[in-house]
Amino acid sequence: MVMRRCPQCGSTTDDIYGFCIKCGHEFPKIEISKHTCPLCGFQNPDEADFCVKCGTPLVFKNPQNQAPQSNETVIGPIVIERVNQPAEPHTSRLLILLGYLFSILGGILGLIIAIYLSTRKDPVARKHGHIQLAIFVFYIVLIAVLYATGNIPPEVFTNYRQMILGNFSTIKP
Repeated sequence: MVMRRCPQCGSTTDDIYGFCIKCGHEFPKIEISKHTCPLCGFQNPDEADFCVKCGTPLVFKNPQNQAPQSNETVIGPIVIERVNQPAEPHTSRLLILLGYLFSILGGILGLIIAIYLSTRKDPVARKHGHIQLAIFVFYIVLIAVLYATGNIPPEVFTNYRQMILGNFSTIKP
């Protein structure tokens, strides 16, 4: 595969098409010789191993069917491949923001979001999930200390349990 640069838009295109795949410019036919640049079509002097106009290796100087001489290196054709990079994991900023909001408010939804973020491969999401879990641990420790010192009476937990179950008749003021 020999690549050529389009003189109109500058993109690189395979020579087998005859037209630029980006803008449709028709490539002029190149008489293939060992001194012709495969990229820009410039005729180079006999002693040049690289194009004097664009610097591309002159691939037809050493065809692959001939054995190279002892002091000569073989330069193959220019091959351009598109490597598909896997997309980086990206966790939504909205989800991280909601996780903080619900973690600070102390809801179970905040705990679920914090656990979800802690299990992501994205290091940013994992860091925020750990911070949100730390907020929950802080709340649990704070409630335990307040309960142990007597600042939270035991009836509060009973009333809370009754409220969660929907039984409002037995809640004591």
